[in-house]
Amino acid sequence: MSQTALRRSPSPDAEQAALNAAYGVLAGEARLLPIKVTGFYAEKLAAEAAALGHTRGPLHRVVYPSRERLDQRAPGEVADFVDDRSNMKTASRAIVQKYADRVLFLVTPRCAAHCQYCFRQDVLTEMQGDDPADLDETLAALTDHVRADPAIREVILSGGDPLTLSPAALDRVLSRLRALPQLDSIRLHTRCAVFAPPFFDKGDKIGLLAEAGVRLVHHVVHPYEICDRVADLFHRLDRAGIRQYNQFPILRGVNDDAGLLARLLLRLDEARVRNLSLFAPDPIHHSAAFRLTLDRLFAIHDRLSAETPSWINATALTFDSPLGKFRREHLVARDRTAGTALFRHRGQDIPYHDLPAEMDVPGNPAVMLWRG
Repeated sequence: MSQTALRRSPSPDAEQAALNAAYGVLAGEARLLPIKVTGFYAEKLAAEAAALGHTRGPLHRVVYPSRERLDQRAPGEVADFVDDRSNMKTASRAIVQKYADRVLFLVTPRCAAHCQYCFRQDVLTEMQGDDPADLDETLAALTDHVRADPAIREVILSGGDPLTLSPAALDRVLSRLRALPQLDSIRLHTRCAVFAPPFFDKGDKIGLLAEAGVRLVHHVVHPYEICDRVADLFHRLDRAGIRQYNQFPILRGVNDDAGLLARLLLRLDEARVRNLSLFAPDPIHHSAAFRLTLDRLFAIHDRLSAETPSWINATALTFDSPLGKFRREHLVARDRTAGTALFRHRGQDIPYHDLPAEMDVPGNPAVMLWRG
């Protein structure tokens, strides 16, 4: 579909429908996740579109494709920058290990909704056909792997989204992990709080999380995702004694503004959710619409650090890689002409392709914070 045709769309809904159709073709060709939005999140999108008069607001960019998502490509993009496949240490694709003391378990490929910026699109697309009935098999492989390696002290449940499991399946997973005395921590990453709060009330999932002592890591990316219902859920989780954390990427056109980030971090702090990291989006295929240059990432992080109190700014700017997480302080060299950077962490070099400066058009704060 031509850009001229898109520009001539008669209404915001028609414009987005045309983009969705074009994205559907691209997703099939490039192994991207299909569009998937919950009814709960759709209500937020409707309010945003009504206020702005278009579907180019920050929450829309989270779940629906933009023109830039379809058209922009940056140098150095790859299918899987963190290279999960190279860290799959067993025959099961669900078990990923980058660190000696922890293992990642992709417990399900299913999410409540699909984020356009998801860094694991390639692997999850490959796993979409996996039968959930194989959970017992993959769980057995996980427990065997952990028992065989006494250095492993933590299991991280991810996916997909583990909170999309049925209460019975979640209970099986947590019960098996609780039976491993060598584990000090069970961590679970989820977007269900902002996409589908009712998932927490299917059965007694909150009780299961509390009983297992799970460290619950949310992925809230924008302050408008924390409505009264989400805030109430955070408080219920807190009253249940569940330790809550958050981490999220800085996304162009969604939250790439220090003032907006400060609002989000304050909202999380008020809800007793501790933010761990601000992530740079991975340079994967068709991610350029969300990425920022290193210079602008550093400038936003510097401003956030300079203008907010410690309970807001005590959060690291972090990158991910096949070797694990690294931070801005691990930058050792840059070639601005070539658009490349070199980070060094744990004695190993990590090459990184920066986003070309001409592609980094900042998000408009008036649009990203349309409520004022």
